Amino acid sequence: MSVYQEKLLELKSIENKSNKYFLKVRLSFKQDIDMLWEVDESTAENLKSITRFDEKHKYRLSFNTSLDFVQNQHMGFLVPTYCEQSNYISFLCSEDYINKLMAIKYCQDIKDLDKIPFVFENYEEEKKQEQVIIKEKVHKKYIPKFTFGSVTLMSIVFVILFSYISHIYLNKTTFNEKALAQAIQLDNEIIHEQKESLEIENVIIIEDFSFNQPTIPAIELDNTLTYSIPKGKVALTFDDGPSQYSKEIMDVLKSYKVGGTFFFTGTNVKKYPDYVQYIYSKGYSIGSHSMTHANMRTLSYEKQEYEIIQSIKLLEEITDGKINLFRPPYGYFNKQARNLANENGYRMVLWNNDPKDWKTLDADKIFNHIKSSNVSGSIILLHESQAVIDALPRIIEHLQGMGLEIVSLQ
Repeated sequence: MSVYQEKLLELKSIENKSNKYFLKVRLSFKQDIDMLWEVDESTAENLKSITRFDEKHKYRLSFNTSLDFVQNQHMGFLVPTYCEQSNYISFLCSEDYINKLMAIKYCQDIKDLDKIPFVFENYEEEKKQEQVIIKEKVHKKYIPKFTFGSVTLMSIVFVILFSYISHIYLNKTTFNEKALAQAIQLDNEIIHEQKESLEIENVIIIEDFSFNQPTIPAIELDNTLTYSIPKGKVALTFDDGPSQYSKEIMDVLKSYKVGGTFFFTGTNVKKYPDYVQYIYSKGYSIGSHSMTHANMRTLSYEKQEYEIIQSIKLLEEITDGKINLFRPPYGYFNKQARNLANENGYRMVLWNNDPKDWKTLDADKIFNHIKSSNVSGSIILLHESQAVIDALPRIIEHLQGMGLEIVSLQ
């Protein structure tokens, strides 16, 4: 079983204690453990800006991270779990945050948490210890004020005691303990109010606001085998990645606010896992294109199982999400491969428009093929290359000019 399946990290709140920042998290790992995780101020503030904590909003911290190659900045990922479809929300984080996240991720036993210096496993015990420290500081800082209160209270107690002791000697009756108990209770209430006041001052108040994530047009596939989509829509699909071209292709799609679907091969996924995570985190659809780009028709059942299932498991471990799209290399498959996909709940995606971009590697020819085609309802087959990047803006503008909606496949 993978690390991703074994652990879940729920973000409960963000707290500021004595000028230090903590994430209150619940780690689900064999059992549920509430912890305080100390992080840097920048990461905490970035998380604070994209969250709101109430009964409706819940979040999970992904164990996956990425690097923005353009800005050279690290990114973490937050998963809102209150939505029907949980999309990743990226946030800038420090390298220190990533190192600490990895320490939690690769923790093999609950007992190992005790060895992690930035995590307070027993949150309630840590809170009690902090309150004791705060109380001691207040006692030292406000000695005159506290002493006066104590003297006053002691005077009251003394008067009560003297009154009742006198009553004992004069009337030979038993001392009434109720009055003393009331005085002691008064003292406890004063200390309790001071403690609550200090706790309120040390908690970050999360402002009530909402945030909007850009919506990428998408269509859900109902059939287990798909060649086309409804008229009025068109799908741009990209095979054989991830590669050095993946991010730029996605950036072009994003700049036009259109959908796109990427079919990745396992061998390339192992080389460029960050690109997989980056594209998925931006809301674009990804699917498997097998492990080694093998011809499914020529493989035994066992090898087909490896090519299909292992490649999807690899994508799921990297994205920490559910992957259900599979495109057989060359479009070749047989009944055995189709049954294997169906049994595992995968959608097999083919195409009905092929510009043969892999053969020409010519941006003009790629664009002209699409321009001269009846593209409404098409699933267009493309491959990751510089020629596709060069042709993509013209392709998108042409399709939009025809009034077509460019969608991702789901």
